[in-house]
Amino acid sequence: MSEKGNSTRNHIIDVSMGLFAEKGYQVVTMKDICDSCALSRGGLYRHFSSTKEIFIALLDRDIDDDIRAMKQAIEEKAPAKTILEHYLEHEKEAIFSEYKGLFFATHEFAFAEPDQRAYFDNRLALSVDLLCRLFQYGQDTGEFKQFDVPALAAHIIYFFDGFKTSSSVLTVTEELVVQQIKILKEMIVI
Repeated sequence: MSEKGNSTRNHIIDVSMGLFAEKGYQVVTMKDICDSCALSRGGLYRHFSSTKEIFIALLDRDIDDDIRAMKQAIEEKAPAKTILEHYLEHEKEAIFSEYKGLFFATHEFAFAEPDQRAYFDNRLALSVDLLCRLFQYGQDTGEFKQFDVPALAAHIIYFFDGFKTSSSVLTVTEELVVQQIKILKEMIVI
């Protein structure tokens, strides 16, 4: 795809992210996206055939960016503690983001599109694997305690998923999140 095509595709994803975060998955239409992106129907359909396809592209871009950043940090031999701090801060910011409604929309998507369960299982596995790499790296460098890496990685993924989803419907304070992150660090860092 050309650079202009990639730019348009990313613009569509960025604008759609705001729409999904605000309205939820099922309410957003291709017309809403056309109008918000100032694209014709043909212009939009040149890149995506449905809101489902856009939503999946949005989720894919998110996990791909996370994997790329983590892999690069480890390859550059950044301290594991620093990588963990960045990861935890990124997750904390997501809880309070203007796009926090997107996490609720993600669960709505999973229920509305039951054929995507395997996709979500794979996404979970990729997220757990990402943390496993970090934890193993931290144990290898002597920065992290010895613990059951896959079990704690899965725990943290579910932990943050719960906070992110809840933050769109409950009052979640930064103080509470910081307190919980401190507990996580105590389990991980020497």
